[in-house]
Amino acid sequence: MNTQHIRRLLFAAVGLWLLSLAACQKDEIRAVLQLPKAAPALQSSSTNLVLDSTQASQTAVTFSWNLVNVGYNADITYALQFDVPADSFHNPVTVTAGINQKSLSFTVANFNTLALQSLGLPFGQASAVVVRLVASVNQYNGNPSVVPPMYSDPLTLQVTPYQVIISYPSLWVPGDYQGWNPAAAPKVASVKANGVYEGYVYFPAGGTFQFKFTSAPDWSHINYGDGGNMTLDANAGTASGNLSTDGGAGNLQVPGMGYYRLIANTGNLTWSATRTTWSVIGDATAGGWNTDTDMSFDPSTQTWSVTIDLVSSGAFKFRANHDWAINLGVNNGQLTYNGSNIPVPSDGKYLITLNLSVAGNYTFSMKKLN
Repeated sequence: MNTQHIRRLLFAAVGLWLLSLAACQKDEIRAVLQLPKAAPALQSSSTNLVLDSTQASQTAVTFSWNLVNVGYNADITYALQFDVPADSFHNPVTVTAGINQKSLSFTVANFNTLALQSLGLPFGQASAVVVRLVASVNQYNGNPSVVPPMYSDPLTLQVTPYQVIISYPSLWVPGDYQGWNPAAAPKVASVKANGVYEGYVYFPAGGTFQFKFTSAPDWSHINYGDGGNMTLDANAGTASGNLSTDGGAGNLQVPGMGYYRLIANTGNLTWSATRTTWSVIGDATAGGWNTDTDMSFDPSTQTWSVTIDLVSSGAFKFRANHDWAINLGVNNGQLTYNGSNIPVPSDGKYLITLNLSVAGNYTFSMKKLN
C-alpha cells in the first residue's frame, strides 16, 4: 500500500470520528433539561366537600393538571400532598397518582378516610385542607433523581367528613327508666372484643334506677342480673357487684339519677357504674389546665355542651368529674380515652358538643359562633 493511499484512509477515519463527535454533541444538546418557568398548575372539581355516607362509592372530587414539559420525553411521577394549614406541608399525607398521569379521583369513602384518619379532622363540621401537586422526574438508573421536585401552588378545600359508626360486640341495657324494653335500650360496647363492655346511660329521676344487661335486644338470650356483693354509694355516685347469668337473678341498680358510665365484664362476671358530669379543660380556655369549664347535659339529645371562648395558641380535653381518671382526647381523628390534646383552629367563641350516646363511637363537635 503506498503512502498516498494510507493518507486517504487516515483522512477518512478522522472525518468519520469528527462526524460521530458532532452527532453526539447534537444529541446532548437535545437532551438538555429545561425546567418549567412556572409552577405546575393544579385544579380541583370542587373546593367545598360535604361528604355523605349514603354516596360512599361515588366520586367526591377529581384533581387534574397538565403534564410538565422538561425538554425531553421524561417519565415523571405525579402525587398529591394533603395537610392542614397550620402544618404548612411539614408532614403532609402523600397520595401517588402515577407516572405521567393527568388526574386523580377520590370516592366519598376514600376521601372521608383520608380526612378522618390521615388528617385527623373532626366529623360533622367544615375544616380547611390544603393540597398541592408534586412532580418528580424519574431516573432510569434507579438512583435518586438529580432534578428537584416541582410543586404547584396549594389549593384550599373546605372538607366536612362524616362519622363512620363501627359496630362492636354489645350488651343492651334495659331498665325501668325506659320500660324494660331491650330492643329500644342503649348499649355498652366491647371495643377490643375482649368481654369488657363499656358505655353511658342516663337514668332520669322518678324511677327505681334498676336495670339489667342482655346479650341481645330481647329477653330470650342471656341476661345478666345481680350476682351478689352489690354496693351502692350515693355520695360518690358509684355502684358495683357481681353478675349472674341466671335469668331469674335480681336487678342491678345505680344509687340515683344521673349520667353513668357502665362497665360489664362477662369474663369474670363483674360490673360497675360511675356517675359522671363533664367539662372542658386546657390552655385554650381562660381557666388553663387548672380550672374546668362545666358542660350542661341535654336529656333530649343525650349530649353535653358548653359555649366558651377559645384561643388557637392552646388546646383542650374533656374530662369527667373534674378529675383525670376519665378523660377524652383525639387520636387519629377519633375521640378516645387518654387521647391527645384537641387543637383549636382559630380564636373565637365556640359551641362545643360532646356525644357519648353511641357506645364505642364517642364524638364531639366545635361550632364557631363569631
